[in-house]
Amino acid sequence: MKPKQGLGAFWRELRRRHVVRAGGVYVAAAFVVLQLGEIVLPAFNAPDWVLQSLVVAAFLGLPVVLAFAWVYDLTPEGLAKTRQSPGGVKVTMAPRLALLVVTSISVALGLVWFQRSAATGDASAGTDAAPAAAVRFASLDPDAPITAIAVLPLADFAEGDDLFARQLHEEIITQLSLITSLRIVSRTSVERYADSDMLLPEIAAELGVQAVVTGSVAMTSESDSVRITLQLLHAATDTHMLSRTFQREMKDILRLQTEVAVEIATTVQGELGEQLIDEVEQVAEVDPEAYRAFLQGKSELEQRTPGGLQAALASFDRSAALDPSFSLPVAWRAGVRLMQFPNRDSVPPELLAQVLEDVRRAEALGGAEDEVAAARVVLFDQIGAGFAGVNAEVVEGVEATAEVARFVEAAGDSLRRRYLLESTRFGRRLGRGSPVVEGHRLLNEGRYDSAAVVFTAIVEADPNVAPAWSGLEEAHLLQGNHAGAVGVREQRILATQGETPDAAASIEALHETFEEDDPASYWRWRQEHNEGLVARGERVSDVEMAATALGLGDHGAALAHLEAAVRNRDPALVSLMTSSMWDPLRSDPRFTDIVRRARELWRRGGGPRAGEGAPDRPNTPGRPPPR
Repeated sequence: MKPKQGLGAFWRELRRRHVVRAGGVYVAAAFVVLQLGEIVLPAFNAPDWVLQSLVVAAFLGLPVVLAFAWVYDLTPEGLAKTRQSPGGVKVTMAPRLALLVVTSISVALGLVWFQRSAATGDASAGTDAAPAAAVRFASLDPDAPITAIAVLPLADFAEGDDLFARQLHEEIITQLSLITSLRIVSRTSVERYADSDMLLPEIAAELGVQAVVTGSVAMTSESDSVRITLQLLHAATDTHMLSRTFQREMKDILRLQTEVAVEIATTVQGELGEQLIDEVEQVAEVDPEAYRAFLQGKSELEQRTPGGLQAALASFDRSAALDPSFSLPVAWRAGVRLMQFPNRDSVPPELLAQVLEDVRRAEALGGAEDEVAAARVVLFDQIGAGFAGVNAEVVEGVEATAEVARFVEAAGDSLRRRYLLESTRFGRRLGRGSPVVEGHRLLNEGRYDSAAVVFTAIVEADPNVAPAWSGLEEAHLLQGNHAGAVGVREQRILATQGETPDAAASIEALHETFEEDDPASYWRWRQEHNEGLVARGERVSDVEMAATALGLGDHGAALAHLEAAVRNRDPALVSLMTSSMWDPLRSDPRFTDIVRRARELWRRGGGPRAGEGAPDRPNTPGRPPPR
């Protein structure tokens, strides 16, 4: 009899040999295993490649199972070779072709999976594949220098609440940002990871940093000592760079938090200098109870309620009484009293006298210079033009004139003013009356959408506030949205110049130059625009010129413009501390020197030093200090 042929005969043969059933059982079992792997593997901190390899193995195993089921059958006696069909079915090349197709599909799917995984890995490992002209966050290349660090919330092993751990975390971030040119992620940005089960490399990738600091605090409510354990992790290689335990008496807590910051910065940046180490040793001791009362006052101040203000004031009073040489509670007490002003037009002279006394006392004690200077700026803002008259009711003659001059100097130096309001704890807490300062604070914390909302509200109310337009444009750029930045620039031109021929020409040139798939085209237009302003004798910020050069990938020109910005005391230099836009430059020694010189300027205040001369080039019009 002639053997039966065709697809129907082949299908019947597949069923007789239980190939279909074996394939179905295998697919179901593989699905269950993969589901379990997706749940179980993360619990053991298994790397992503383990689950990926499991998926590929499942794909490649299918043709093996099908071929095995065709040749062998499972019987009560064990595995046996499948007998030829009694019906005389002739199976030609069909099973071989089918097996070849299934194998090819499985291998292809596996290759696609690995290719996508590799592409994802490249994207998360760094931005080296990005166009050289694009502004980039910190590179996550394992061999790249560390330019940005995140200090995660400290685990609290103390008795009672976690007040001490939270405040110590804030202090370490503050001290670290003061002694290093690294970008330090703000406390607000890292707080959401306090109870996260994410792996540290994943957290680093989200924050755009190469190193993460984690640790714990241990103390008891009645103890006079504190122990801090810290680990510094290099995220790209998942290796520890530093693991240290610090144990000090509570009276040395101010020195300890500075010592911790120096240890971290030294590990990342190398030798910081003997002078800084000597300064750490000279940090004053503090009464433990006075320090606890100070922390309690800061915690109560965070409530931002009338009751919280009163409670904070009482805590600062107690702290200052317990340790008369401790300047911080005195400075913060001045700030709390500033918050109690009912309005800017009516300031009780007796309250002003108390504020001035606290400012003078904290200044005399030392150790709170930035907080005192920020209090002077905020006080000047609160009282406004009536400051001189109100102050005259408190002090007389030459003393009154000198006092007014000191406040005016603190408030009038644009560079120092912006530093005090944006980069000090005191300024950030008390200077939030300025929407521009608030917008920049949100930018520094990586809350770009919220910053955009703030800046948009400012320019809608007053289109001539240039720093708000710049901040709004930067909010788009830091998210890689160059088209959004172009839209902001077009709105800015129309809002500030109106529908004039010059405005129309600028917008036409912008659209002709910009190509959405080529971010460098945006920076080329911005460079040409700035050069046109300079040619017409208008003022352009040195920091703006540096940002444009950096966007075009010209690091040398960017550094040259930043050096000019230091000479010209450009207020926008403050962004060097916090903005991720400058990350590509942070490993350059010239950038480190620029930041060091800028710090000297914004912490010292006053005009250009002798020999520095006049500005090389005027600054951008309409960029007054944030008010």
